[in-house]
Amino acid sequence: MNGLMQMAGAISDFNSLTSQLKTAALVGVLGLMYVLSVASVWHQTKSVMKAAVAAIGGAVVMAIVVNMTVLRDKIGEDIKNPGGTAAPAAVRVVDHLDPLNGGRR
Repeated sequence: MNGLMQMAGAISDFNSLTSQLKTAALVGVLGLMYVLSVASVWHQTKSVMKAAVAAIGGAVVMAIVVNMTVLRDKIGEDIKNPGGTAAPAAVRVVDHLDPLNGGRR
């Protein structure tokens, strides 16, 4: 029985370590790509404005990647409940008018 408890603790520790490594890799790799892309744009163009635009665009991409689970859940809710809280739309059906006779069919 004691062996099973130790194994459960080891599995929990392994899952925690895996989660921490995934977070570190995400932050490290994504941050490095962000810095390198902004530096590359500045080096190629020598323009502060273009580097700033690259920094803003990179920040938007980083925010989307980091918040992917929140966005996934929000989009899933929108798909499940397409109506949401919006009021139903009114629909008006009009008969087809015949353009040649100037009246209805």
